[in-house]
Amino acid sequence: MAVKQKNEFVQLGGILCAITLVVSLCLGAVNAITVDPIAVQNKLKTENALAQVMEADSEEIEVPEGTTVTTDSGTSVEIFSAYKMTKDGQDAGYCVEVGPTGFGGAVDTMVGISTDGKITGISVISAASETPGLGARSTEEEFQAQFKDQPADGTVAVEKDGGSIVALTGATITSRAVSEGVNAAVKFAAEQG
Repeated sequence: MAVKQKNEFVQLGGILCAITLVVSLCLGAVNAITVDPIAVQNKLKTENALAQVMEADSEEIEVPEGTTVTTDSGTSVEIFSAYKMTKDGQDAGYCVEVGPTGFGGAVDTMVGISTDGKITGISVISAASETPGLGARSTEEEFQAQFKDQPADGTVAVEKDGGSIVALTGATITSRAVSEGVNAAVKFAAEQG
């Protein structure tokens, strides 16, 4: 009886290994098929965000993976990418893609900083991890427009924190995160020049 039970375990183990192998091969195939289209879509989102926050030519600056900036309030924000911007051959400023932590995770945001010390605009590229109808509303133009022409001095804040940004109703955490992301982008850009 013990030998029969042992054979059943070996047989079940073999079946599980075969299933695992087939599933792994399928997942690998799906990844191979989708990796290029996903990269193209991500590049398109970045290009659209750059165009939205500053009308200028961009040159990517190498940002090592895992680069973070700590704002004056002590918030650590990841820097995803950065671009030196030029217009008609003249320096126009920087665009910095940041990932401040909102209520549900990173709020992927592109921030434009002009050479005259102003925020040229922001574009929330993705707030998919934020609560639908609340923090996810950070992608709306009305919210983002508040950041245009704010001083690029690291003092952008929501009204509750003494600033001029009107927080999204029910999503103060996300609003603060975006504000801190803007401050981190400003600090990163200042370190480049």
